[in-house]
Amino acid sequence: MWTRTTAWILAAITSATAFADKPTAVNALIVTGIRDQSTAVLQETLTEAGHRADVTDEPSGDLNREKLAAYDVLVLKDNSTGAGSVWTPENLRAVAATVQEGTGLVVLHQASAGFNDDSSGSGEYGRMIAGGRRGGAKTDGPRDLDVNIQQDHPVTRGIGSFRQHGEKLVRSPQITDGSRVLATVFDGREQDEPVVWVNRYGDGRVVHNLLGHDAASMKSDGFAQLLIGCVEWAGEKGFRMIFDGKTLDGWEGNLRYWSVKNGAIVGTNPSWKPMVVHDFLCTVKDFDDFELRIEAKVIGQRNSGIVVRTVKQRYTYPIAGYEVDMGVMRWGWFYEEGGTRQVLNRDVQKELQPRIQAELKQGDFNEVVVRCIDNRIDAWINGVPFGFTETKQDVAGRLRSGKIGLQLHDGKPQVVSFRNIRVKELSRD
Repeated sequence: MWTRTTAWILAAITSATAFADKPTAVNALIVTGIRDQSTAVLQETLTEAGHRADVTDEPSGDLNREKLAAYDVLVLKDNSTGAGSVWTPENLRAVAATVQEGTGLVVLHQASAGFNDDSSGSGEYGRMIAGGRRGGAKTDGPRDLDVNIQQDHPVTRGIGSFRQHGEKLVRSPQITDGSRVLATVFDGREQDEPVVWVNRYGDGRVVHNLLGHDAASMKSDGFAQLLIGCVEWAGEKGFRMIFDGKTLDGWEGNLRYWSVKNGAIVGTNPSWKPMVVHDFLCTVKDFDDFELRIEAKVIGQRNSGIVVRTVKQRYTYPIAGYEVDMGVMRWGWFYEEGGTRQVLNRDVQKELQPRIQAELKQGDFNEVVVRCIDNRIDAWINGVPFGFTETKQDVAGRLRSGKIGLQLHDGKPQVVSFRNIRVKELSRD
């Protein structure tokens, strides 16, 4: 039955503003056959993180293409062959097709053993969830486990290794080809066992998380952080990477200043020969309405920025566009590149700057989101929101679409880095 708990409804009413201020809010569906305390823990964890979490405890009636289309990510909680949660073959086909088309999938401990029999759906389910508690996997009784984070990945970024109390240990889980292991535990004997890994199923992102076998284990801070990371990464439905992490394919600029290092686009204004004018690395493609998500780091005493609605000019200044400024005390400026108005949101800076500075990671990567719809631009730096509406119709018309650009400032030496760059093109309804 399609439901939301009373607690969630009250939370949604009281935090409507918070949802509006969180651009990365995800629509999640928790799939369970048993509405128990662990279901409530999952829902509470996700809603407190600013996401929307619905629950279905009648999967046989609810897992169809029409209803699943409303969600960014599916969180599979239970064993789909267990009592009260039996899926029909049609349910499995609907879920598989939905994930293949781009909806994310997060698989938790119990669901890891779903369709673990000789049924016709067993093989396809195993491929979809990227392996798990099947084949020769064995599950030991609860114990304390040290969870070791192995990879720098959006799912685990910012999460240190932690101890999980009273957790079941899965030995020799099956992992499908192409999977990337993000976290392991030591089995107490001779080897590390994977507990979190990622893969893809068609266009859908899949995260397999063997932790959280009951409500008590789901209440740990480490599990909660992992759950949020899993849902946020898998739930980026409709986004595509516009930087492959290895080359500058799809970008154009002065390669004397721009390169790729350690999975990031890096711009360098060298101390031995400082630049005399700004330089911009821009996408080859133009974008109309879109949402951009990017991680940015600025080292040096000059500012940098992300420029949107960028068009080339034939005048003394190479481009025109709207810059989301970064660096020094300019984090959170909207600056008119190639124009005369300069700072477009100067009136809010006194209030905005302390909020941004409180969340800023100096000398490290910061999360930036920019959303452009018609003549409105909204941006978030580490979740702190600010916006600008273009009221000059001639400018709005001229900058209705354009490239996405990264700025390297002239003057003093500087190094800027940008990574995990993805975009979702939006349609105006």
